[in-house]
Amino acid sequence: MSEGAALACDGDLNSNALVDAEDLAQLLSSWGSSGGDVDGNGTTDAADLSTLLNNWGTCPAVVEWTLLTRLDSNVTTAVDANGVVATTWTGSSNGSSVAYLRSDGSLVRPGVYAQGSFTGAGRGGRLQIFSPAGALTNDLIIANASFQQHHDVCPLPNGNILCIVWDLHTQAEAIAAGRTTITGNIYSERIIEVHPTGMSTYDIVWSWSLWNHLIQDANASLANYGVVAQAPQLVDINFGNVMNGDWVHLNAIDYNAARDEIVVSSRSFNEVWVVDHSTTTAQAATHAGGTRGKGGDLLYRWGNPQVSRRGAAADQYFRVVHSVTWIDEGMASAGNILAFNNGDRTGTTNDWSQLVEIVPPREKGGGYVVPTTNAFGPATPIWTVGGQGGFYGGPTQCGAFRQNNGNTLVTLTNSGTMFEVNASGATVATSQLTGQVARAVRYRFVDGVWVGH
Repeated sequence: MSEGAALACDGDLNSNALVDAEDLAQLLSSWGSSGGDVDGNGTTDAADLSTLLNNWGTCPAVVEWTLLTRLDSNVTTAVDANGVVATTWTGSSNGSSVAYLRSDGSLVRPGVYAQGSFTGAGRGGRLQIFSPAGALTNDLIIANASFQQHHDVCPLPNGNILCIVWDLHTQAEAIAAGRTTITGNIYSERIIEVHPTGMSTYDIVWSWSLWNHLIQDANASLANYGVVAQAPQLVDINFGNVMNGDWVHLNAIDYNAARDEIVVSSRSFNEVWVVDHSTTTAQAATHAGGTRGKGGDLLYRWGNPQVSRRGAAADQYFRVVHSVTWIDEGMASAGNILAFNNGDRTGTTNDWSQLVEIVPPREKGGGYVVPTTNAFGPATPIWTVGGQGGFYGGPTQCGAFRQNNGNTLVTLTNSGTMFEVNASGATVATSQLTGQVARAVRYRFVDGVWVGH
């Protein structure tokens, strides 16, 4: 998660490293439209004019880093705009997903904890934090016999870190919860908020568990019984397969500070989900409380309405989804959801990937529109890049992050390719990466803080 911020050369509309009369003319000629929009609110207005005038003259040099965390190595590197390695952090294990910079330049890096009780794709369990000077300040083991961090994390503005964790339940617990096909343990999912308290210690200050928000229609005598199609805020415990324990397989997490909401993506369910972070942990275990009044129930879901019995196979949009993020405040389309649709379809000849931006339908009060019987909207994304015969990132990982300049930074893990597309979908830059990189994130140093995602 990152906050949008004005860049030191905002107002350079023709990208010639100079804010001058040409930029002013373009802004004035675009007044009321988006052609001279500087602050990313979609309209050229007085605020844009003020920013342009304040930045008049030659643009200062911009410090820009792209962070590359390797899954096959214990290093994270920051590469500058010229492709030169600016700095390197060395962790104690291979990366499990993406490392992120905080605004002060400290690094949050999830890594593999090989001694953990859980195995599976995206296995993590170790969270290392480095100071702005590069010193290791926290080495946290987010793993025990009942849970283990995996895949993505999300640094929060308050200094805490959100973690996706596997949540172990036994076969007997799954049967009691209404699962009909189960032959062993099942890994459900939790989201925990970790507050570091020392080099190797931390507190869990907030928690959400999927296990508290299940439904099933197989056995009226067991827990969670109800009509699945009438409860889209709950998750059908009988949907999908359990593979070596893994069931839902969340793979990315992001935080919206303006709404105090979390978005996650599920590879196995081909959906993205939104949950309310404004709840207490106690409220998150129920169906009431928090800003939206829904407790820990799903506020929104999109991508595969078969899961909630509100659509057929033809209505499924995501074919393996990764890298879900919010589009940050200060950017055009702030509050929209961006995701990478891997496009891993049945067979071997029809695989292609796509960048997908959706606008969740919301009520005037800020809550999400929950249809009576249909799937959550929208019917189609507002923006896509990619299509049949186009790029393919493979069946795992990959990423898409919106940048402050309106472009989107894309990582194809299978080919080690990173490229940037503009709002029209045209590729404006391409580079080849070394090693296995799940997702690349980019930051700029602006007015003494690191801004980006």
